[in-house]
Amino acid sequence: MATFAWCFDHGRLHQFDDSPWCTARWVPLPGANGEDALDVKCETYGKAQLLHELPDEQQLAIIRSSRGGSE
Repeated sequence: MATFAWCFDHGRLHQFDDSPWCTARWVPLPGANGEDALDVKCETYGKAQLLHELPDEQQLAIIRSSRGGSE
C-alpha cells in the first residue's frame, strides 16, 4: 500500500510505495489515493507549498517531527 506525503521542500506530493526515499521535510498524509491525500493537505495546510509559506507554529511542528532532513 502506498504512503502519500506532502514535501515542503520540493513543494509537491510524494508517493512512497516502499520505504520513504525523500530526505527533505515532508509530512505523511492519509488517503487511499493522491487526490484524497491532497484534500487532507489543503484542509490542514491550505495553499502553502513550501515550508516558509506556513505560520511559524506549523513550520516548527514540521521541523520537529520531520522524517527527513536534519536540524
